[in-house]
Amino acid sequence: MDLPTLPAGWELAATGVGSNFDVLVVAADTPFDARRAGESSRYRVYKRAGGSFESFEFVAAGRAAYRYVQPIGDKDFLLVTPWLYEGVENTGHIWSSDGTLVGQLALGQGIEHVQTSARSEVWVAYNDEGIFSAIEPGLACFDRTGKRVFSFADSVANDDNPDVPPIDDCYALNVLSENEVWIYYYSAFPLVRLVDKQLDGIWPRVPGLGAHAFAVGEKSVFFAGDYGDRSLITRYFPESGRIEMGHAIGDGQPLEFTRAIGRADRLYLVANATFWLLHAD
Repeated sequence: MDLPTLPAGWELAATGVGSNFDVLVVAADTPFDARRAGESSRYRVYKRAGGSFESFEFVAAGRAAYRYVQPIGDKDFLLVTPWLYEGVENTGHIWSSDGTLVGQLALGQGIEHVQTSARSEVWVAYNDEGIFSAIEPGLACFDRTGKRVFSFADSVANDDNPDVPPIDDCYALNVLSENEVWIYYYSAFPLVRLVDKQLDGIWPRVPGLGAHAFAVGEKSVFFAGDYGDRSLITRYFPESGRIEMGHAIGDGQPLEFTRAIGRADRLYLVANATFWLLHAD
């Protein structure tokens, strides 16, 4: 699947995949550093549902340096900036498809990943700066009004679960369904499964160090990236602990992808202006 053709001078700002596997792409007419510094920017949001991309545009005044995009509600889109820059009151902004800002959500700071569920719950994973500087809980869930309804630090990594290490940096997030969420995080590198916001499984010290996306199949998990090789694909078998390492192949060549997104059993890789898709089995 090819990326949409961006207008001349525009840059790719964000990519995302919704709960129903719609592919989202956000482009901006202003470089990221200028947007972060406060320059007004025009954005275009593309959504692919079926065989082609549909799009709409809006102008964001101020430091709207969006890095993440997800669907929310029936027709709206959640765009998220990782930090509260000067003049930005909330990190999550909800835009309608007619280009109107219809809501804002206080999602915290130091945001590393954002995925919404089919019922528009917003799952947010935080990096080490967010956790240690902004005192974020590693992983949190918000309802569509912005009320926090789950904190990993309070509900999972606590005295009731002594075998669950705290999150120092949430490397990867996969919201499989309305009820099931998986995460992978530094520094202990476990793979953790939550069901109905409760701990349902943990696999300690999983390989694939440095992976920032993964897909979960019935038998195996595909991790994208590694500290030593950002294009490495690691296949991990939770039952046995066995691993296989290699590279995804596209057009006869190893894919050197620049972005990776995991949703359910699907791993989306962005390389050469194209979305490539791997399925974990």
